[in-house]
Amino acid sequence: MKLILLNILLLISILSFSQESIKVLASTAWTAAYVRAAGIENVELLAPSNMLHPSEYELSIDDFKKVDQADLIVYAGYEVVMQELQKMPNVDKSKFLKIETGYIFDIIVESIRKIASKAKTNDLAEKSIANIQKAFDVAKSEVKAKGLSNQPVIAHFFQQQFAREVGLNPVAVFGPAPLESYNLVELSQKNAILIIDNIHNPVSKPLVEIMKNVRHVELINFPGIKNTSSIEDVIRYNVKQIVGK
Repeated sequence: MKLILLNILLLISILSFSQESIKVLASTAWTAAYVRAAGIENVELLAPSNMLHPSEYELSIDDFKKVDQADLIVYAGYEVVMQELQKMPNVDKSKFLKIETGYIFDIIVESIRKIASKAKTNDLAEKSIANIQKAFDVAKSEVKAKGLSNQPVIAHFFQQQFAREVGLNPVAVFGPAPLESYNLVELSQKNAILIIDNIHNPVSKPLVEIMKNVRHVELINFPGIKNTSSIEDVIRYNVKQIVGK
């Protein structure tokens, strides 16, 4: 009996050590949200979590210590800082793990599991995935309850995924480049009930001025602003804007 108890305690100790010992460096608050969803709490950021344009963050001297001490560096590929790091010959490229960020549920699942596979935190990751699925289910229910399911919307390029995932129908997409006059004419002819812009690089102002009777919202991709830190937080914040709560 004592031997069995000792083996159980040893197993718990090993599992606890394996989960806590891995030190992860995330490029932004978005990739950090995926890391935490994978069951890893020991995560540092390169771009500050309250930064409105975190993909444009540039390296500082203090960052090199974080890079050197990290066991795993999680990034998405569009970050300026990661492009700089990968050009440096003295940086261990084997630490890097590229994931896809987005608000399509299947993409979220794939990226979380990819991180969890490296960290051996698969069970914790599956619990997070279930919570994210519930958050999307609630979001879809709220959109449906408001009578917005399958309703036509005009969405920013970086928000069309979220719009579709919660049950809206993006009939036109704009951005991320500034809108030109021909874009405005084409978009204004769409019979949309909502204009969805991206808070991190909003470009819909000229369109909003033309389509004055159409409601306009700005949604989040990167957690860290508007009191968000997790993927579920972003889902809840964004759907609240859509349904007008």
